[in-house]
Amino acid sequence: MSSFRLSGSDEFRHLPGLDRAWGESWYHDFAASDGSSGGWLRLGLYPNLGVAWYWAAIVRAGRPLVLVADVTAPCPELGTAGGTAVELAHAGWTTRWECVEELSAWRISGTGTARTYADPADVVRGAPGDADVELRYDLEWRGTTPAFPYSATTRYEQSAWISGTVIVDGEATEVFCPGQRDHSWGNRVWSAPWLWTSGHLPGPRWFHAVRILFEGMTTFQTGYVVEPGRDLAATDAVDVAYAVDADELPTSLRVRVGALDLQVTPELHAPVMIESPDGVPSKFPRALCRFEDAHGVVGRGWVEFNFPAGVGRDTDTFAR
Repeated sequence: MSSFRLSGSDEFRHLPGLDRAWGESWYHDFAASDGSSGGWLRLGLYPNLGVAWYWAAIVRAGRPLVLVADVTAPCPELGTAGGTAVELAHAGWTTRWECVEELSAWRISGTGTARTYADPADVVRGAPGDADVELRYDLEWRGTTPAFPYSATTRYEQSAWISGTVIVDGEATEVFCPGQRDHSWGNRVWSAPWLWTSGHLPGPRWFHAVRILFEGMTTFQTGYVVEPGRDLAATDAVDVAYAVDADELPTSLRVRVGALDLQVTPELHAPVMIESPDGVPSKFPRALCRFEDAHGVVGRGWVEFNFPAGVGRDTDTFAR
């Protein structure tokens, strides 16, 4: 049972709470079924801090990571309720986020200067990257499953099909593939470790899962699986075992979402670094991944971890 009643108006901005760390964010990602390309976008608003966070990451097999990561843009005014798009322009980039059909479809576009990283680990090492490139995108997310509200917080997720175009320095990639989107609002700090994942398997099957990873604790976990011809099946049983490299980028995983057991191989990394409003710095590795089920069926999606500095975390919840 959801802790709030999700409605179409929840797609848009909400009145902020009083806490300085109150925030609102929209995530959108996509992953080509053959693993050749993908990307993720996040717009995060901290109205009580007066800033907006904007991330746009594009990955392509055999190519450098293309990344815009700006946490210094002024937060836009709330404006009027309803279908008002969120638009920002700052430091050489612009972006527009618009709900075109409530609980079903969003269109996101943007232009600007991005940085390339031949080695994505340079992002978490604090290295400056390699070169500036011009990034343009115009993409639509259209839901393929019902929106899924969380049980313990004001957040919801939706599997989607994405169409549109991404252009990097004049080279266009046509996008027509699965992906995910979510929207959340409330007091938002980044000092908890977590796993988040979503993806698509041929069939089609869709899945999503999240689990908090405080060391030695059984904490919040939720997700869903959608099988062909069946309704969305929610679960509160999510397990993960994972390994990371010296830069804390994931190298291998096993994830179980309800009864769906998946072997996961990270293929294209797109991390960012974060400093939470409560002062805790985090590595935030995200990666386009290959997912394989127990029958050898292979799909693609994204895995995300949050690794706050100095916080102990579980690496194998199956062992409990």
